[in-house]
Amino acid sequence: MARELDAEPLLPSEDIQGDILVGLLKRRERLLFFRIDNAQAFKKVLSGLELTSQEEVIAQRDLIKQRREQGIETIVPTPGLNVAFTFSGLQKLGVKGIDDKSLKGLEAFRDGMAERTTKGKLTDPPPAEWPILRPGSKVDGVFIVTGSSNAEIANVIALELAPVPGSGWKVVHEEHGVVRPDPARGHEHFGYADGVSQPGIRGRIAADEALTPNNALGDENQGDPGQDLLWPGEFLFGYPGQDGQAPNFTVKGPVQQPPVPFMQNGAFLVFRRLAQLVPEFDLAVKAEAHKTGNGSDAASPTLLGAQMVGRWKSGAAIINAPTADDPQLAEGTPLANDFEFGDDREGLVCPWAAHVRKVYPRDDVRGNTKPTEKQIGAAEAFTQTHRMLRRGIAFGPELTEKEAKAGHSDPEHPRGLLFKSYITSLEDQFEFVQQAWANNVNFSQPGSGVDPIIGQAPQQPAPFLGAAPFSKDATKKPQLSLGRFVIMEGGEYFFAPSIPAVRSL
Repeated sequence: MARELDAEPLLPSEDIQGDILVGLLKRRERLLFFRIDNAQAFKKVLSGLELTSQEEVIAQRDLIKQRREQGIETIVPTPGLNVAFTFSGLQKLGVKGIDDKSLKGLEAFRDGMAERTTKGKLTDPPPAEWPILRPGSKVDGVFIVTGSSNAEIANVIALELAPVPGSGWKVVHEEHGVVRPDPARGHEHFGYADGVSQPGIRGRIAADEALTPNNALGDENQGDPGQDLLWPGEFLFGYPGQDGQAPNFTVKGPVQQPPVPFMQNGAFLVFRRLAQLVPEFDLAVKAEAHKTGNGSDAASPTLLGAQMVGRWKSGAAIINAPTADDPQLAEGTPLANDFEFGDDREGLVCPWAAHVRKVYPRDDVRGNTKPTEKQIGAAEAFTQTHRMLRRGIAFGPELTEKEAKAGHSDPEHPRGLLFKSYITSLEDQFEFVQQAWANNVNFSQPGSGVDPIIGQAPQQPAPFLGAAPFSKDATKKPQLSLGRFVIMEGGEYFFAPSIPAVRSL
């Protein structure tokens, strides 16, 4: 059955900020967290901004593809500028209706990430101990500036945002993101390919052109192989989302109505700085690998690391390459995402608590290792209501030989990931995945353990039930204990409006 493209919404690409549905193209990223001191003066700044639209990002992407096909190796300039605001920022700017406490869907946004932690909605470290964006920072928004070089970023700032003094706003914190150098490009600091699995998005950018085309031949419900197409209301207000109660994930759900009209064609933005303790992670993986014993299922440090992540460092899914990496299934190949967990219900190959399985359980059925087809379809429909569009980038220097030899990180040179994601429900998407899945020792099956990568459960060390890929004997799965190697150092909730909405301020 062919995809009915005319049944999918036409997305106004010139109105949508470029980072939301397609992602600003970048080798460098600057996040300028700001406070509004004079709303009227700052509104004049906003009215003149040339924010980068989805339409422009798609054009940049097409040009890069064209040049590659022509064998042209020069770097294409990709300057980008987007903006997002906290609840307090929208208040200062006078957005109508935002202060109505009866509005549904704004509770978490109104509280902010620190308050959600204090209320127990998140089990992050105490906000008063965060190195950045702790309570009292009074952040009203963030400018997202991207480019192919630091010089390109500086040029965007000079042309669009300067001068800062006297413009009604000031920078209260900065974060500098950088794509790691080749051959580690696209990999986070532990060395694993990052951002391999992103949702496909239904919708058109022209009358007969899909935002996410069907590259999985013969399946109208997938973009690339294994990339399920989701309705855009999961990531952008004003469009149909998924139906979590449907018999399968393809069913269109209700329109995700914006809480206030200003939010049409916009999305919530979650930001978190995640410090990575790389040498500590490597030492722990080596130590825990020894605890897997001398039997048939003994894991080398390389294999155990892949089991913890759910992918080999190349990006090949361990479910498709159970005991050794396979470059033919790696990041950038058509099969990197083409898998489910249905043939591994017992978690013998990919542990139930592996990072990729925790945050996207695909066809897993909670508490059930022998589900019916009906239960599987319903579980997938529910799972797809909790997806996120991730736009993270690494920060900090490369690991040094000195740190590797010492086995501990240099506190003067931190490194990690600047996590960003776009969604339309802070509670049902980001907070749900973090709390109900990643931090939950009993998801997706009893005794699974905590996500060893992003898990922020209070108990330390945290349990992790391993795999038994050689014997395929569930009684031989090792019960391991892992420390915390990713430290949440601060974050906040923002809202990224449409470009016309920003200009309307």
